[in-house]
Amino acid sequence: MSRIFVLTSSQFEGEVTFTVNDLGRVTSFDTASAKLTVAQLNYLLSSLPRDITEIEKLLTYKTTATLTEINRDITFEMFWDRYNEKIRSSRKRAQSKWNKMPKSEQIRAYNFISKYEAHIIPGTGKKYAETYLNAELWNN
Repeated sequence: MSRIFVLTSSQFEGEVTFTVNDLGRVTSFDTASAKLTVAQLNYLLSSLPRDITEIEKLLTYKTTATLTEINRDITFEMFWDRYNEKIRSSRKRAQSKWNKMPKSEQIRAYNFISKYEAHIIPGTGKKYAETYLNAELWNN
Protein backbone atom coordinates (compact mmCIF):
# COMPACT_ATOMS: atom_id res chain seq x y z
CA MET A 1 0.00 0.00 0.00
CA SER A 2 1.38 3.38 -0.93
CA ARG A 3 1.80 6.23 1.52
CA ILE A 4 1.23 9.93 0.90
CA PHE A 5 3.43 12.71 2.22
CA VAL A 6 2.81 16.44 2.03
CA LEU A 7 5.68 18.91 1.78
CA THR A 8 5.02 22.46 2.97
CA SER A 9 7.41 25.36 3.31
CA SER A 10 7.51 29.02 4.20
CA GLN A 11 9.23 29.46 0.81
CA PHE A 12 6.03 28.74 -1.18
CA GLU A 13 2.25 28.69 -0.79
CA GLY A 14 0.36 25.41 -0.75
CA GLU A 15 1.80 21.93 -0.70
CA VAL A 16 3.62 19.35 -2.78
CA THR A 17 2.29 15.82 -2.42
CA PHE A 18 4.52 12.77 -2.77
CA THR A 19 3.27 9.20 -3.19
CA VAL A 20 5.68 6.59 -1.86
CA ASN A 21 5.42 2.82 -2.46
CA ASP A 22 6.01 0.01 0.05
CA LEU A 23 9.74 0.07 -0.68
CA GLY A 24 9.98 3.76 0.23
CA ARG A 25 10.44 4.87 -3.40
CA VAL A 26 8.76 8.04 -4.64
CA THR A 27 6.35 6.94 -7.37
CA SER A 28 4.74 10.31 -8.11
CA PHE A 29 4.46 13.88 -6.94
CA ASP A 30 1.83 16.57 -7.40
CA THR A 31 2.48 20.30 -7.38
CA ALA A 32 -1.04 21.35 -8.42
CA SER A 33 -1.87 22.80 -5.00
CA ALA A 34 1.47 24.62 -4.61
CA LYS A 35 2.44 28.03 -5.92
CA LEU A 36 6.02 27.45 -6.98
CA THR A 37 8.32 29.80 -8.82
CA VAL A 38 9.90 28.53 -12.03
CA ALA A 39 13.20 28.12 -10.16
CA GLN A 40 11.52 26.08 -7.39
CA LEU A 41 9.76 23.85 -9.90
CA ASN A 42 12.97 23.34 -11.87
CA TYR A 43 14.81 22.46 -8.65
CA LEU A 44 12.13 19.94 -7.74
CA LEU A 45 12.16 18.36 -11.20
CA SER A 46 15.95 18.17 -11.43
CA SER A 47 16.58 17.12 -7.82
CA LEU A 48 13.49 15.05 -7.08
CA PRO A 49 14.40 12.66 -4.28
CA ARG A 50 13.96 9.03 -5.29
CA ASP A 51 12.92 7.72 -1.90
CA ILE A 52 11.54 8.86 1.42
CA THR A 53 14.91 8.71 3.18
CA GLU A 54 16.35 11.19 0.65
CA ILE A 55 13.42 13.55 1.29
CA GLU A 56 13.90 13.30 5.05
CA LYS A 57 17.65 13.87 4.67
CA LEU A 58 17.02 16.92 2.49
CA LEU A 59 14.71 18.35 5.14
CA THR A 60 17.45 18.24 7.78
CA TYR A 61 19.15 21.00 5.75
CA LYS A 62 15.96 22.87 4.82
CA THR A 63 14.64 24.14 8.12
CA THR A 64 11.82 26.07 6.39
CA ALA A 65 10.19 22.87 5.06
CA THR A 66 8.03 20.25 6.74
CA LEU A 67 7.12 16.77 5.56
CA THR A 68 3.96 15.21 6.96
CA GLU A 69 2.48 11.81 6.26
CA ILE A 70 -1.23 12.14 5.72
CA ASN A 71 -3.98 9.77 6.66
CA ARG A 72 -5.20 8.08 3.49
CA ASP A 73 -8.48 7.09 5.07
CA ILE A 74 -10.23 10.43 5.20
CA THR A 75 -13.88 9.62 5.68
CA PHE A 76 -16.90 11.67 4.77
CA GLU A 77 -17.51 12.16 8.51
CA MET A 78 -14.05 13.71 8.87
CA PHE A 79 -14.74 16.03 5.93
CA TRP A 80 -18.23 16.91 7.17
CA ASP A 81 -16.98 17.77 10.66
CA ARG A 82 -13.96 19.72 9.41
CA TYR A 83 -15.88 21.69 6.77
CA ASN A 84 -18.51 22.53 9.41
CA GLU A 85 -21.25 24.12 7.33
CA LYS A 86 -24.03 21.85 8.53
CA ILE A 87 -26.96 24.25 8.70
CA ARG A 88 -27.08 25.34 5.06
CA SER A 89 -25.42 22.34 3.39
CA SER A 90 -27.13 19.17 2.24
CA ARG A 91 -25.42 16.23 3.90
CA LYS A 92 -27.01 13.81 1.44
CA ARG A 93 -25.83 15.68 -1.68
CA ALA A 94 -22.36 16.31 -0.24
CA GLN A 95 -21.96 12.64 0.72
CA SER A 96 -23.14 11.51 -2.70
CA LYS A 97 -20.50 13.70 -4.37
CA TRP A 98 -17.83 12.59 -1.84
CA ASN A 99 -18.50 8.91 -2.51
CA LYS A 100 -17.96 9.44 -6.26
CA MET A 101 -14.59 11.13 -5.76
CA PRO A 102 -11.31 9.18 -5.97
CA LYS A 103 -9.40 8.89 -2.68
CA SER A 104 -6.70 11.26 -3.92
CA GLU A 105 -9.30 13.96 -4.61
CA GLN A 106 -10.93 13.40 -1.22
CA ILE A 107 -7.56 13.95 0.44
CA ARG A 108 -6.90 17.10 -1.56
CA ALA A 109 -10.41 18.44 -0.88
CA TYR A 110 -10.01 17.81 2.85
CA ASN A 111 -6.53 19.34 3.02
CA PHE A 112 -7.61 22.44 1.06
CA ILE A 113 -10.37 23.44 3.50
CA SER A 114 -8.12 25.63 5.66
CA LYS A 115 -6.68 27.42 2.63
CA TYR A 116 -10.19 27.99 1.28
CA GLU A 117 -11.37 29.35 4.64
CA ALA A 118 -8.39 31.70 4.82
CA HIS A 119 -9.41 33.28 1.51
CA ILE A 120 -13.11 33.81 2.23
CA ILE A 121 -13.86 37.50 1.85
CA PRO A 122 -15.13 38.99 5.12
CA GLY A 123 -18.89 39.39 5.05
CA THR A 124 -19.43 36.46 2.69
CA GLY A 125 -20.31 32.99 3.78
CA LYS A 126 -18.77 29.65 3.06
CA LYS A 127 -20.00 27.70 0.08
CA TYR A 128 -22.36 24.85 0.84
CA ALA A 129 -20.35 21.64 1.38
CA GLU A 130 -21.71 20.10 -1.83
CA THR A 131 -20.85 23.27 -3.78
CA TYR A 132 -17.33 23.22 -2.37
CA LEU A 133 -16.91 19.62 -3.54
CA ASN A 134 -18.46 20.27 -6.96
CA ALA A 135 -16.34 23.39 -7.56
CA GLU A 136 -13.08 21.46 -6.99
CA LEU A 137 -11.34 24.63 -5.80
CA TRP A 138 -8.24 22.63 -4.78
CA ASN A 139 -7.56 22.07 -8.50
CA ASN A 140 -7.37 25.79 -9.38
